[in-house]
Amino acid sequence: MYNIKDIWEKITLFHEGSKEVRRNMLTLLKTQYEMFRMEENESIQLMIARLQTIINNFKSLGTIISQYDINEKVPRTLPTKWRIQESAIRASKDLKAVSLEELVGILIIHEQVL
Repeated sequence: MYNIKDIWEKITLFHEGSKEVRRNMLTLLKTQYEMFRMEENESIQLMIARLQTIINNFKSLGTIISQYDINEKVPRTLPTKWRIQESAIRASKDLKAVSLEELVGILIIHEQVL
């Protein structure tokens, strides 16, 4: 018969994969996060949803990305036509203190103007 520990280990392995699989998944996610860019004709909301999926996948593997890192990442993902807005955000906001919701709100307002 299986004991509780054996059953739990099998369930964990089934849902999370082996350590090697998890390492490979984390490597893939890191690459996706580093290479992440907003598509040229993509809305801010769709871009944030794609980014949030990557962040949630990190969380499911036990890796947390700090809010500051996310706030730093978002302006860098913007296409060239947004460079002035990126500079304005960096000049006017403390990215350590601003929430992602506030940052997205600023970008959505700019998107509506464009």
